[in-house]
Amino acid sequence: MMPIYRAADWSAAWAARVGAFCALLAGLATCADVVIRQAGGQGILGTVDITQLMIMATAFLTIPYGFISDSHVAVDLGIERLPFRLQALCRMLAALCGALLMLAIGWFGWQQFNTVALMGDRSQTIALPMTWYWYPLLGGAVFAALMALVVALRHAVTLLTGRDPVAAARAGEAA
Repeated sequence: MMPIYRAADWSAAWAARVGAFCALLAGLATCADVVIRQAGGQGILGTVDITQLMIMATAFLTIPYGFISDSHVAVDLGIERLPFRLQALCRMLAALCGALLMLAIGWFGWQQFNTVALMGDRSQTIALPMTWYWYPLLGGAVFAALMALVVALRHAVTLLTGRDPVAAARAGEAA
């Protein structure tokens, strides 16, 4: 279990770093455009197109890390008070629901991607192929679903053994 989890954690962390870099690029492009416009210039042609693409990449490259690091917003509905194995069952079911949601996003995104590709749509300002905007969504949705399945596997092992393999490995590393 731990080699799979470590590989998933490592790959999701790298995807999140790329996503954070995309956010930085979006911010820099926007700031540069504002400064140029304030100085009396015409701004940067395609800032909106580039920023939108970078924000799509940011969102869908960071979602997988949210799953694997268990850092999504959560509401405790009393699960923390349940017995340990029942907590694991609830967390496993929640991870499976997350995987299904991300697969649904990927499935419906794929259908829309095909429509956009068929029509040959392009962005308004600099004519980027609109399919480019769908690549981060599709890749990120599938990757996030995989990360959610790894989390579900973790909780399934916890349910069956009564011991969280990730927490146990981290405790062993800390010692």
